[in-house]
Amino acid sequence: MKAPMHSGSIAPPARSRGIAAPAPLWLYASIVVAAVLIRAPAFGDPNYHIDEGFYLLVGDRMRDGALPYVDLWDRKPFGLFVIYWAIAAIGGASASAVQLAAGASVAATAIVLARVARRWVADPVALLVAITYVAALEALAGGGGQTPVFYNLAIAAMAAWSVRARDAPDHAQLTRAAVAAALCGGIALTIKPTCLPECVVLGGFIAAQLTRHSGSMRGALPRIALIAAIGVLPSLTCVAYFIAIGHGADYLFATVVSATRRLPPSLDERVAQARYLVPRLAPLSLMAAAGVALLYRTDRGDATWLAAWIGAALVGFLMVPNFYDHYALPLLPSLCVAAAPVFARPATGAIFAAIVAGWALLLAGWPAIERTQRSRAAMATATELILSNRGGHSLYVFDGPPSLYTLTRAPLPTRWVFPEHLATSEERDAIGVAPLGELAVILRRHPAVIVAADGDGPRHPSPAAHRLVRVVLARRYRRVASVYLPDLAGGRRVGIFALRGSVAPPAASAPATPLRSAAAPRS
Repeated sequence: MKAPMHSGSIAPPARSRGIAAPAPLWLYASIVVAAVLIRAPAFGDPNYHIDEGFYLLVGDRMRDGALPYVDLWDRKPFGLFVIYWAIAAIGGASASAVQLAAGASVAATAIVLARVARRWVADPVALLVAITYVAALEALAGGGGQTPVFYNLAIAAMAAWSVRARDAPDHAQLTRAAVAAALCGGIALTIKPTCLPECVVLGGFIAAQLTRHSGSMRGALPRIALIAAIGVLPSLTCVAYFIAIGHGADYLFATVVSATRRLPPSLDERVAQARYLVPRLAPLSLMAAAGVALLYRTDRGDATWLAAWIGAALVGFLMVPNFYDHYALPLLPSLCVAAAPVFARPATGAIFAAIVAGWALLLAGWPAIERTQRSRAAMATATELILSNRGGHSLYVFDGPPSLYTLTRAPLPTRWVFPEHLATSEERDAIGVAPLGELAVILRRHPAVIVAADGDGPRHPSPAAHRLVRVVLARRYRRVASVYLPDLAGGRRVGIFALRGSVAPPAASAPATPLRSAAAPRS
């Protein structure tokens, strides 16, 4: 047995003190407190990010029998919508319920990462790793309920079980760890398939351990195949369910085919995206690279495992040609764990951790309490205006937050209620219908209220779609109000238009002052 570590420093691997060793209660409590304090300023914001508002809409309508991909179209896997269905069922389809569930997932992920880091560093340093993860989420639109906020937990758990598998003293414990890791990876795949490279790499280390225990690849192959089958079982269950109810083609097109038909960004956009992302990831990436180098001096096996995990997460990030800031969130778990050896440096480690976490919070505009207050007030105003002019009839949010459907309980005018699916050029061949034709159908039904942003709205706006909406609004609708809706990207002003001859007289425009964007591009 190698010498035990001393607090605040990195030590040679101490398997007796690995992630299976009990962690002190104060470590868990401190991580939960840090997660609450960092994420609290955005609590209750119904328009923090357009994505989670849409996911909650789907989850809420699933309670009424709506089916993703059939009644509400999107390309995210079924596991994500099951999570939001559960949130809506328990929390009443409120933004606060989403943020509580997301906060719990973040705290749990940070705890798992701290437990993995305890393999090499003392408990106070593991706490720094956890806090850095929670803070780093904020700079990449992870302060709410984005997809990686949930599946990072499953991937972190898979990594932890992968480590346990490497340390397993006997075949029985190795098998249990391998099965648990496979299930965690399988759950993650039902939430976002871009975690596949991480599942393959982490699973590969487990397969290597099974081979060593069996003495040969031939002897281990049946067990490896069985464990791999366990990993893909959750995804196969989703496919089988939709096939059984007669919608297998809908599910496969939405979750597999459609992503390949989106228009990729131009070279100029890629350069701009890189310029945006580098400052947000560079400090933590440098710490991670240095941490792997430090660990390589004491345990090449663990250093190789960490480097491979980081590389797999990077491949997953690069798999999607289109870019939004939250697509980089899956990089954070492996980078934070890899930074642990640097954070353990006696004189400078805590300073490095504070710089990384503080820089992330600074870029996020944290705490942004005023933005949350303004957003809640503006969304309440918009909701009231829509309700007073809708008269129980339909609403169409052409360009604005889908959460307005949830807040007003309005019937949905189309399967494609996520605004960018019909309003942007990049989706024109990717959603299984001609966007302009679907938009014309919606407008021919004369929704009682239409919400449309002033200006072209999202990136890559479809000129034809926006022109069609402007013509219809000018002919048949009156502007009821103009409301500025703050969000994570700073916000935008939207017009609320009522069908002429509707139930309520025009209301005064809601005053609002645009906030400067302190965060990321919209998605």
